[in-house]
Amino acid sequence: MNRLTELARRAALVYRTEGLLALARRAVTYATGRLFWYETYYLYENDGSRHSRGTDTDFVPGVDGLSFKVVCGNEEADALEAEGFQFTESVAEARRRLNEGAVAFCVFVGHELVNIGWLCTTQQAKDSLNEPPARVDFANGEAWAGGSWTSPEYRRMGLYRYNTLKMVEYWLQKGIVKDKWAIARRNVAPLTAESSTGNVRYAEGRYLRVLWWSSWKEKPLPAVGPAVGRDESKAQDATN
Repeated sequence: MNRLTELARRAALVYRTEGLLALARRAVTYATGRLFWYETYYLYENDGSRHSRGTDTDFVPGVDGLSFKVVCGNEEADALEAEGFQFTESVAEARRRLNEGAVAFCVFVGHELVNIGWLCTTQQAKDSLNEPPARVDFANGEAWAGGSWTSPEYRRMGLYRYNTLKMVEYWLQKGIVKDKWAIARRNVAPLTAESSTGNVRYAEGRYLRVLWWSSWKEKPLPAVGPAVGRDESKAQDATN
């Protein structure tokens, strides 16, 4: 799939799920971002040992018809869609991300995809998410979580938290010791949620890109609280 086709498909997806105004805003952001981009982020981490002691892993949102799926490659995606689940057509660049090694964590209501998050255990997989170039020590058991999205109709229902808990269960079983993620400082709602749940905010990152030149700097911050799991009960999902 060429770049123009992918952009058109992503635009159609945003229009279908979030409406014309959201599409217009994203189009402007995309166009300006191709020339110049400056953003400040807070970087968070979740240590597996602390998380396992402080998290209710039995939490399930009260949504009828809920199911959870982990997709580790395009063959699994094809099998899922053969069962009627909507996946690759509902997620921008899903097949490319899977091909690069990212793992998709999906929440469905019936066959409709209502929440997704991605876990990356290699730099190649992380690069496929087009997220800030934060430092992650993949060789020593760290991972990167990103690309979170929730259908507007299902926000504030605990789906983000539920998916996150399932993701942590998964990476603990795989021997991963810590996951990291980033939230833009201007994104007030998810930052409020993170502060209320006690995840460790360990650094501030500043990203500047002008055409093909870019700069990334991280400034360590005093850790704030133990990691006990991300919670959306008081805020909308971080990346929508």
